[in-house]
Amino acid sequence: MDNLKTTKLHFLLGEWHGNGKGQFPTISSFEYTEILTFKMDGANDLIYYEQRTWLKPNHTPSHWESGFIKPVEGKENVFEISNAQDSGRVEVLIGELVTEHGKHILHFKMKLLQNDPRVISSERIFTISNQNLSYIKKMATQNTPDHQQHLEAELIKVLKQQ
Repeated sequence: MDNLKTTKLHFLLGEWHGNGKGQFPTISSFEYTEILTFKMDGANDLIYYEQRTWLKPNHTPSHWESGFIKPVEGKENVFEISNAQDSGRVEVLIGELVTEHGKHILHFKMKLLQNDPRVISSERIFTISNQNLSYIKKMATQNTPDHQQHLEAELIKVLKQQ
């Protein structure tokens, strides 16, 4: 397993719980709770992930997506994330891992987006330090073409992958 490039992302592995908030010019602001899980597939150079969110205060299901993170062949510290979402949207994003001052930063930008004509671009920035993970999701839509923040969340690792 040492020859797998995804072992560089070992700090992601496990289950993360936390809270987030969303905003965008075309919707009302909202708050949510989240569970984000990352698991290593030791047979293949992949990390499986699942993200589920529930709207506050009533714990109403809001968003569910799952996908994979894999290294980009021939590029050091570059990874691709692909996912399918409960809305039917499918995304592929590509990003680089940067580690500085004890923090790991993964900055993913859209490579492909299908089955959602509203969204024209998306971006995710994950920052991980010790047992804390924060992220920001930015996007642009047909109605709001200026790329801007949509989501931000703070999560804490509650369970490490065995």
